[in-house]
Amino acid sequence: MSRSAPYILPRATCPHCWHVFPLEETLWVSAHPALNGDARLGPECQRRFLPTRFDAAGNALDSHGSMCSDLACPKCHLVVPRAMFEMRSLFYSILGSPGSGKSHLIATTTWTLRQTLGRDFQLSFSDADPESNRALNQSEARLFFNEFPNELTTLPKTEKEGELYNPVRFGDQTFWYPRPFVFSVQPLPSHPRAKNVAEMSRAICLYDNAGEHFLPGGRSSISPATQHLTVSSGLIFLFDPTQHVRFREACTGKTTDPQMSTAGLSFRQDQVMLEAANRIRTQASLSQNEKYKRPVVVAITKLDAWRSLLDESFERRAAAFGDVLLQRPGRGGESTETVLNHRRIMQISLDLREMMLRYAPEFVNAAEGFAEDVTYIPVSALGHSPTREPETGRFGVRPGSIAPQWAELPLLYLLSLTSGGLIPRPTEKQQATSPSGVRRT
Repeated sequence: MSRSAPYILPRATCPHCWHVFPLEETLWVSAHPALNGDARLGPECQRRFLPTRFDAAGNALDSHGSMCSDLACPKCHLVVPRAMFEMRSLFYSILGSPGSGKSHLIATTTWTLRQTLGRDFQLSFSDADPESNRALNQSEARLFFNEFPNELTTLPKTEKEGELYNPVRFGDQTFWYPRPFVFSVQPLPSHPRAKNVAEMSRAICLYDNAGEHFLPGGRSSISPATQHLTVSSGLIFLFDPTQHVRFREACTGKTTDPQMSTAGLSFRQDQVMLEAANRIRTQASLSQNEKYKRPVVVAITKLDAWRSLLDESFERRAAAFGDVLLQRPGRGGESTETVLNHRRIMQISLDLREMMLRYAPEFVNAAEGFAEDVTYIPVSALGHSPTREPETGRFGVRPGSIAPQWAELPLLYLLSLTSGGLIPRPTEKQQATSPSGVRRT
């Protein structure tokens, strides 16, 4: 690694096993085809090594003299994107019960952010590791670049093992580590703090776990797939009203969404939240009386299916996403910058909390008994109800009809709280004007 790089962090965190290591312990991935076979990753992978020779540009040379470019973790030997050596890393966990819509929401969130972060916040949002993001990019393409926009398509379900996990061998045991989606977020030249690009840039890691990991019996010592919960700067929990019997009863006769069928799939989503809470407490050595200090966003998914439960006043307040954005003068008065309207978000959260207390009080108790800071946000990843495929019985969507609503807001809100100004927070004066009685939890 070049020691003349303009900004290199002294320590990095592996996005796969979360091992924190100093720069000098970084392994490199051999490039010569004769150097295949790695002790951790198996015979098909290129060998990892600690270099002793470098070329003039600072790239390591393997034992056959080939120039290498990929870096790897000294513990699990998996590739660590270079962005994580140059930018502070932020980790966010996305969890929910099986079938809650995580795959659709993540694909819609990242695709929307590719469009809006530059326009609204003067930030670039790009893949830090296209290989790690390959499955997500395929999902984005299926939804937003489909050559047959009027034909039904589906996204593959997140499995407990497979493409989104990497097997790593330690002695006689193989551990399955999650493959994160890694992005780099950097200020554009028009950003009010563009001069501080090195300080402001972030590597963002998103984790999508199969819902089965959080069901009773889903924990496994050889599948540390949920350990990212402990290092995450915030959590997004997908609560799916179509999986809750009280929501389905309340929507009877008020919606044609097939997911609201009285014979639909049901999960105790409060138990999924409690399982995640127990794992975080165990891994972070928190007592049962100690609350989680980092923000939790409850994304109430599939808005199109339960919209009939919202009153007209809520619909008017929540109708336009633009109402959640505020403009204010930039630092030094050079240009304006966009901030999230926390007051509006908290108003919406309070309204949704009242609805959740009416239909799913056990979930509110589980979430707020665990975390100090809980915010409820309605989201629609698709903007319309899915259609059941007659051949398979699975739900499909028509890409040409996709119109997401607030899909990106949960992650934007977490970024505004935890990124150190990447998404600017409201001023103290704006915070003070929040209506009395509005609370985050």
